[in-house]
Amino acid sequence: MFLAGDSAGANIVHNLTMLLGDPDWDIGIDILGVCLVHPYFWGSVPFGSETMDLDKKAVLDRLWPFVCPESPDNDDPRVNPVGEEAPSLAWLGCRRVLVCVAEKDVLKERGWIYYNALSRSGWMGVVEIKETQGEGHVFHLLDLASDKAQDLIKRLALFFNRDQPPSI
Repeated sequence: MFLAGDSAGANIVHNLTMLLGDPDWDIGIDILGVCLVHPYFWGSVPFGSETMDLDKKAVLDRLWPFVCPESPDNDDPRVNPVGEEAPSLAWLGCRRVLVCVAEKDVLKERGWIYYNALSRSGWMGVVEIKETQGEGHVFHLLDLASDKAQDLIKRLALFFNRDQPPSI
């Protein structure tokens, strides 16, 4: 089984896969891989391009507290999986991860930070990253027929089918 999600859906996939990797929560589901497409990872300390567009940063700083008023901290592990309070990524309950980011997405830096943190976490799976140049957040949902959207969809298909036997 594979799980995939775009934006906040990618966060849901990450958080569910963390639960599935928790040995105290073993329900016997084998997740082969997950695709996190333009994940909505955030945090209280700005990185890289987040400091360039203060209007976008201000909107994103207010978004998580609006969505989750009972835990309004932008470092809540559900939105900042590499924050100090987050559980170790070594518990991730799958074999492979593909993180997709877009060059013009203010959330891009967080995707790269997640990719690097997962690579160093001691997790025993394979993590890959794909960055699409010249595009913004969830661009592929806005124009499915564009060449870059088609390239992203093909990359996802390759990830899903990598270990499958050829069809006859």
